[in-house]
Amino acid sequence: MKKRIKKALEFIVVVIALVIGVLTAKSLSIESMLRGKEEAVTLAMTEEGIAEDYVGLPAADDIPRIEDAQMWEDTWQTSCVTVEPTDIIPTGIGVRNTWVSAYTSSRRGGQRYRADVSQMAWDVFGEYGEYFLIQLPDQSYILAQMSADDAKKIKSGKETVLPIGRKAGVHRQALPQIEDLCREYDANTEGLFYCINDRWNESHDLLVQIVRIGSAFLIAIVLGTILITVVGKIFKEKEEE
Repeated sequence: MKKRIKKALEFIVVVIALVIGVLTAKSLSIESMLRGKEEAVTLAMTEEGIAEDYVGLPAADDIPRIEDAQMWEDTWQTSCVTVEPTDIIPTGIGVRNTWVSAYTSSRRGGQRYRADVSQMAWDVFGEYGEYFLIQLPDQSYILAQMSADDAKKIKSGKETVLPIGRKAGVHRQALPQIEDLCREYDANTEGLFYCINDRWNESHDLLVQIVRIGSAFLIAIVLGTILITVVGKIFKEKEEE
């Protein structure tokens, strides 16, 4: 009977270790660590190319900052701008990142369609970019999509100037799931501030996933070993009694 209980507890602690490993690895700022320190992009540099070339790169001091709702309304989709949010509110809804394939291989050898929109709670591998409401200096809110690392900085209360971004459209499938929250904060749903570096993510996606999965397994193995050892010691002490 004791052996069965011990085996059951060992199984439970292994599952706990795996869950903790996955959640911890998911929270690691792997993209920021791999990208390192990047050169800030000036306004003059953005005039030499198109907005997509600079989205997601650090913004120099002369890049226009969105200060209020009216300035955001007047911003063109081709303009390179930035924001220094004073608050952030997660919607819990994400859209499949542009570098993530729309199809995934199934166990039977076929292909399964990957949803365009998902609840972020189910996004284990970072395949979706969450929609956030960010507060501008005038206390108004706008929709935004940014890296998880940038979102963490704002949530922690750290003063954060977001990377260069542009005005992008809101996914029509996501609208029904976020419109109530947007209405509550009087946020316009006709456009969002997008500042994710798609090109870097596309070329480094495999490396990021390998590091993240490797970190999850390493954490799970170390934690699982410790917990199993603790369980073994507890049962050994009881047997000696």
